[in-house]
Amino acid sequence: MSAASVTPRPEIVEPVQRVLGWLLSLRDADGRIVCPEHRIEHTGKSAGVIVMACELARHAQGEDRDALLDAAVEQAHRLVANLVREEDSACHTFRPGRHDPYNCSNNVIDGGACSDALAELVLTFGDRLDPRERAAFADAAVLHAQTYLRYAVLDKGVPAQRAWAMTGVAGAWKLAGHEVLSLTTTEGAGILEGIQHGDGSYPYHPLEWGAPHVGASDVSAFYQSRVTGFLLFSLERLGRDPADPIFRGPIERGLDFLLALQGPDGTKCGLVEAKPWYWGATYEVASNPFDVYALSAGWRHFGHARLAAGAERAFRAFVRHLGPSGEPCSHMPGPGRTKSYQCATFWAGHCSWLARSMVDLERILTLADAAEASTGEGLELSVAAWPDASLVRLEDGAVTAWVRGARPGFNVHHGSPHGAGLLRVWSKARGADVLERCRLGGANEAEWSGALGGFAPARGWRSGGKEVRFALWLARIHWRGGRVQDALLAPARVFARGVLAFAGPRVGSAFHLAPETRIDGPGVTLASRLARRDGTSLEDTRIARTYRLDGDGLVVVDEVLARGGVRNLTYTVPARATEVERDGLRITYRLA
Repeated sequence: MSAASVTPRPEIVEPVQRVLGWLLSLRDADGRIVCPEHRIEHTGKSAGVIVMACELARHAQGEDRDALLDAAVEQAHRLVANLVREEDSACHTFRPGRHDPYNCSNNVIDGGACSDALAELVLTFGDRLDPRERAAFADAAVLHAQTYLRYAVLDKGVPAQRAWAMTGVAGAWKLAGHEVLSLTTTEGAGILEGIQHGDGSYPYHPLEWGAPHVGASDVSAFYQSRVTGFLLFSLERLGRDPADPIFRGPIERGLDFLLALQGPDGTKCGLVEAKPWYWGATYEVASNPFDVYALSAGWRHFGHARLAAGAERAFRAFVRHLGPSGEPCSHMPGPGRTKSYQCATFWAGHCSWLARSMVDLERILTLADAAEASTGEGLELSVAAWPDASLVRLEDGAVTAWVRGARPGFNVHHGSPHGAGLLRVWSKARGADVLERCRLGGANEAEWSGALGGFAPARGWRSGGKEVRFALWLARIHWRGGRVQDALLAPARVFARGVLAFAGPRVGSAFHLAPETRIDGPGVTLASRLARRDGTSLEDTRIARTYRLDGDGLVVVDEVLARGGVRNLTYTVPARATEVERDGLRITYRLA
């Protein structure tokens, strides 16, 4: 059945229409979509309007279709107007890109989206465009791809940015047929395969590609689906089959790791994150449109029901967080949660990838096997590991739990702040998390904490001194958004969390960077240690941590075998734990 013969149901189409309506409501008299947060035209996100309008137009008629065409053409003219030659080179880039710091983006992210969107418009509405408009849109897409994007695919330091550039290059190839663009895309796919870990995860910013901090080389729940989804899309644009053995392995591994991160509620385990400073909570759904696209396109090519079920879960989680006006949010409010760094205009623009998934979602929602797979009924005990990310996922009919072993170092902004133990536990009976987590907290549930020594200013400054300077930028962003109090407090907060906290005497079980992980039947055991907040291991301490499924939930046994000189050593038992038993420094309980 062709895509043209499938009409998505209203529950799929309406959220996309709502987001598009919200974005269009931000237009000024000149048609610029002005971000209410940053008071700037995010050209790369305006590109998302073009894609959403094109995708919705495929299933619209009459005046509705005409209105969508008008919206797409209006924004395409804005993109073309913002294509400018760089002063010091022959590159043509879409402004503002990196040229205005309040754009909070760069040339490759914006450019990939813009060339892709312009190609989408020409390919979808080409026969209805004025010939001069059609030529202008196509020429802009190809010019940017030829003079900038094809180089970015090969030399950018962040894999997700290389992959985003590929979408624009592949779109330009579809328009112009230039062989160099096709070769660049396939070479880019090979480079991404080379940097991918064997377990399917990707480093956010590889050390060998210039990561500014070791924590930035960690894997990222937020970015995982981008790389895989953009690969799928770009290969399709070239007319290449992602199921070809040349490409299939890395793509399937990437999809499987994405599913490993996803919970039954459609949200991902956000504490596996190289870039935690982006978020005001321990999870986010801003990346779910990319999840939906990657999983649904993967299902279309590979046919695995688990991918279809994951796409549906990601879709429903995103819609649950969508405001009545169509303004997206990254997470629900709650204790200890704050505003995320990125803005709703960014997240709305990214819904273009959800729009591209509408036909696949319609097919998925009609499949009984996908619906059955999403219920999880009758699930046997499952323990699966992704060794390069040192992530273990445990699941039975009662819970889904994630355990992290080793990870790169971290500070207040870079790298996963929690590891060497439990990250998340989802209760299927409660339909809720049963383990409270605070990203910046030093005494979280299911963790040991204590103190050793005194205050060490040098240690604190080594860990977070550079981040205090970055806090001045965060203050500017708050000020721009009208949050005066947050702007004034930002440097002090980063100094407290990134310098003073790391200088303090606190030690804990979540800070250890290199525990030994062993899968043991229906569970996992960690041989670990206490560590300082900067990851420095206390070699005279030992902890045995066991997490085991028994069909009725997760049984936790946490024991300190050697405490060294640590004083005030305590364990925070989760508030929702049952069957709690204490025997000195040995704690046993159940989460279900």
